[in-house]
Amino acid sequence: MLKSIVDKDCHMKCNQCSLEYVENVNGVVKVYTEEGEYENLNVSCPNCGQLEVFNLNIPVNDTDEPFETGELPVDEEIQRHYVRLLIRMVRDDFVGG
Repeated sequence: MLKSIVDKDCHMKCNQCSLEYVENVNGVVKVYTEEGEYENLNVSCPNCGQLEVFNLNIPVNDTDEPFETGELPVDEEIQRHYVRLLIRMVRDDFVGG
């Protein structure tokens, strides 16, 4: 789970073992694939190896979501907020990769 993002450091908490760690995404660029989507960002816990997959294909702006704020659990809305920030840091249409 993404806890926060500072500069290019993603502060993570493993959903399996609860380890808190930092994943730096400096230089990471995810591209548009032949399947018509952007690559996911995969991060694995350095303690237990649990894989966290971030879908970089959600709408970049929350106003483009098909639901209103408050319809999702708060934790999910927070994660989507952080994933939108992550998208702007690693997707090639934003970083010019």
